[in-house]
Amino acid sequence: MIKRNLSLDLIRTLAIVLMVIFHFIYDLKYFGWVTWNTPDGNGWKHFRFVILSLFFICIGASLVYSHFHKFQLKKYNVRLLKVLIGAILITLMSLVMFPHNWIYFGVLHFIVVASLIAIIFIPHPHIALITGVVLIIGEQFGLLSKHWPFYYFNDLLPSYTTDYVPLFPWLGVILLGISLAHSQWFNTTFFTKTKFTNTKLLKKLTFVGKHSLLIYLLHQPLLFAILTPIHWWLN
Repeated sequence: MIKRNLSLDLIRTLAIVLMVIFHFIYDLKYFGWVTWNTPDGNGWKHFRFVILSLFFICIGASLVYSHFHKFQLKKYNVRLLKVLIGAILITLMSLVMFPHNWIYFGVLHFIVVASLIAIIFIPHPHIALITGVVLIIGEQFGLLSKHWPFYYFNDLLPSYTTDYVPLFPWLGVILLGISLAHSQWFNTTFFTKTKFTNTKLLKKLTFVGKHSLLIYLLHQPLLFAILTPIHWWLN
């Protein structure tokens, strides 16, 4: 099993770029500059699904690359703690910026919970694949609720949240990523066979993917810091 997969880093970079584009468009709507139905309208909702799918496949695969030979408890805990702190910061920022639609279970919250569940599947790619497919199909056919377990706390939560990532079907996507990381096809990428593997361009592209958590936490505050003065000036 290889320790690093160039294709995975490039996929993560693509997900980050698409996410920044998506949130930039959302911010344009927030400031009233466009009327596009972001994030819930046709097309935009599917755009978000693509971004989340890319992210969560990478997370599942990364768990395998990091812990397949030996589960590294310290590394796992440090990473999980960073994501948990990020999730708390996201909730606090959303309470200030969107007090009626604050984020109680967004991307980072989901990653914390899903990572705790997914570790048991790391050495079992076939079980991960079957379970992942079952979870995705089960949600699509209404057998698994997108709102579990939060429908038990409806009175305490906003009726609409700015970012919500349900356990089902997205836990299934992470499990597909675990299965994919065991695949010989995925680990024998185009880039590992060609002269392009170590080019400076690819290294620069993967730099973004390798710092995805930091970019995720900072990009929206930076976008608001840029767009808010422009909004004030125009009005």
